[in-house]
Amino acid sequence: MNFTFLNNLKNWQIFLMLAGIIFLVYSATLSFNIVYLDDNVLVTDSYSYNKDLSNIPGVFTEDIFRAPNQGGSYYRPILRTTFMLDAQFGEGLVIFMSHLDNLLLHIFAVCLLFGLLIKFGIKKETALWFSLIFGVHPLTAEIVAWIPGRNDSLLAVFAFPAIWFFLDLLETGKMRSYFWHLFFLAAALLTKETAVIVPVICFFYAVIFMGSKKIIANLTNYLYLLIGWLSFYLGWFLIRKAVLGSAVGNADYHIIPSIFQNLPSLVPAVGKIFLPFNLSVFPVLQDMTMVYGAIVLALLLIWLIFSRNKNYRLIFFGAAWFSLFILPTLIKPMDVLSDFNENRIYLPMLGFIFILLGMGRVKFVEFINKKTFAILALLLILAFSSITIYRNRYFEDKIAFWTNAVATSPSFAFNYNNLGAMYYLDGRYDLAEKEFKKALEINSQEKLPHNNLGLIYARRGDFEGAIKEYEAELKIHPYYTNALYNMGLAYWNIGKKDKAAQKWQETISVNPNYADAYNALIFYYQEKGDSKTAENYYSALKQTSF
Repeated sequence: MNFTFLNNLKNWQIFLMLAGIIFLVYSATLSFNIVYLDDNVLVTDSYSYNKDLSNIPGVFTEDIFRAPNQGGSYYRPILRTTFMLDAQFGEGLVIFMSHLDNLLLHIFAVCLLFGLLIKFGIKKETALWFSLIFGVHPLTAEIVAWIPGRNDSLLAVFAFPAIWFFLDLLETGKMRSYFWHLFFLAAALLTKETAVIVPVICFFYAVIFMGSKKIIANLTNYLYLLIGWLSFYLGWFLIRKAVLGSAVGNADYHIIPSIFQNLPSLVPAVGKIFLPFNLSVFPVLQDMTMVYGAIVLALLLIWLIFSRNKNYRLIFFGAAWFSLFILPTLIKPMDVLSDFNENRIYLPMLGFIFILLGMGRVKFVEFINKKTFAILALLLILAFSSITIYRNRYFEDKIAFWTNAVATSPSFAFNYNNLGAMYYLDGRYDLAEKEFKKALEINSQEKLPHNNLGLIYARRGDFEGAIKEYEAELKIHPYYTNALYNMGLAYWNIGKKDKAAQKWQETISVNPNYADAYNALIFYYQEKGDSKTAENYYSALKQTSF
């Protein structure tokens, strides 16, 4: 088998090859539904808002989940804009277009990766093999098959050109490359917070590969870069703080303790990159195996010790790439059990391309020539493609997704509650009740299961039992407006209408945009014959954001 033809392929032929192979692996995802993990909030529930393109300026003034009163922790306006573009094709096609957009963004990101690897000086054939492996890697399934997973591929679409133009600036000194670098950096910052790492990666590249003499010789360019980076950091920081009310976010973040607490998650992350056999749609550290990561790290260490002609610059740069890009994923709220979604390994795992290229050759595997390497790479692509195609099915719909979440992260009560919620939506109330109770067995302080049990009891006509569940929910989750509103409905159904109205008033005092509570109060006061108060609530309803 001769693979020398790969070096003779034109770029458009390579891009077409990459696109075709990735499309074959992921084509089934185009028929997938939503899984009710952020996708319902961002895509289907927000369809009316997303459909109206006049709302685009508004996405730059709020959290991506449209949290009221400077709430939320995620300032990602460009990501939100992509969901708005998907909505332009109509409500009946919005889920299909969202999945198609995910697939196209991943293909585009992989093609940009190929170009970036070439810019780094990697040979075309080698760059192609690594791009293909990355394109079909099982860890990218969450990027393509789960609609909100596009966050990381969209980040790559901006981060890769930002780094490319940085390298071009170092080569040519052209100011055009400087401005394009800053343009793509700005776009990346408005896509995901992890983009703050891009200038740091560029800095490490300059230090590792250029050296102090070259930096001093071209000091003007580096000063321009430093000024540009600091200016963009400051601007982004101030805008984010103005929108969210906090530069970090509105959760219980303690950055340093969080990083140290979550450092062990790096071991299974490395294992998943090389041995992607124990993946989860919603992993937590308690249920992640360290075995594969330990094996991989041991083998890499042995390789490093016994290899010859090592390129330490590539190894250090690859280690810096992985460490820096994965660092933000370790920052989690301290008041909840941390999850480690695998889409967040998308950019960090590329650091191992540089590490592997810098490791050198080991005497007892010198039989691996170019042809053998190509055959091994092809076999790896086939193996990864098969695993990815199999894994895609876990993102097909809400039941498949949360069933896998429960199976692979059984210590996480959140997963059981969500599986119960999916059964509830499908009208399978007995199964739903079982999952809600299981969630409370694992964590008696878990938010939402009590409220959800209340819904089941209310549906059965046991309104007294429902009220007890809502009260239990509010002890755990005092300002949960759904529980307040639902308790009002339960009181109404047992004839305690004044108590019902009191709960609905509490609901809108917590969330002034809770439309159902306004409608319930309007009906309550109309029934009482108090048309003036009913009209006041109607006027307030018209002024809400929803």
